[in-house]
Amino acid sequence: MGRQQNFDADEVIDKVIGVFMSKGYEATSVKDLVDATNIHPGSLYNSFGNKKQIYEHALNRFVAISPFNQLLEDAETSNPKKTLEKLFSDTISMAVNDSETRGCLITNTAAELGGVDPKTSEWVSNSFKKTEDQVCRLIERGQELGQFKSKEKARKLAQFILNTTQGMQLLAKVNQDRKMLKNIAQTALNSLNGP
Repeated sequence: MGRQQNFDADEVIDKVIGVFMSKGYEATSVKDLVDATNIHPGSLYNSFGNKKQIYEHALNRFVAISPFNQLLEDAETSNPKKTLEKLFSDTISMAVNDSETRGCLITNTAAELGGVDPKTSEWVSNSFKKTEDQVCRLIERGQELGQFKSKEKARKLAQFILNTTQGMQLLAKVNQDRKMLKNIAQTALNSLNGP
């Protein structure tokens, strides 16, 4: 008869997320995961699988608990202009308050494993596509409501907004200048109202 788990799986994965955000996938060792979770390697593997599977758990959990995800999930009923303004202000706040400059796990994964690991690349691509779809719906609604004056297709604007937020998160890993990030955000938001 196997021993019962005496830990909360979500709490364990939350600790693992912190390690992967700080060190990246390749530089994270099993010892790092064991030290962070305080769980024996055998129990960690029995509960979550190998390092790659643990990383997949971390990515899925990161998306599930992301405040950005919740913000965009409400795209059908929220105020489009205010939602996108909040998306940028939250991105800036998280970036400049990140004393360890860990960034976003999804963005970091795209930078580290994109094009290297096919399965992970596909997962990140799907995650970006879902976010793009949510932003696209917001922009479409904003155009319908007259909040955004740009005649550009909502899809193209959504791709630009997504690319901008991702770029800001990468940039903030080396430069946490709030004013600069606000200028970038404002320029992106201005694009929603055309030239």
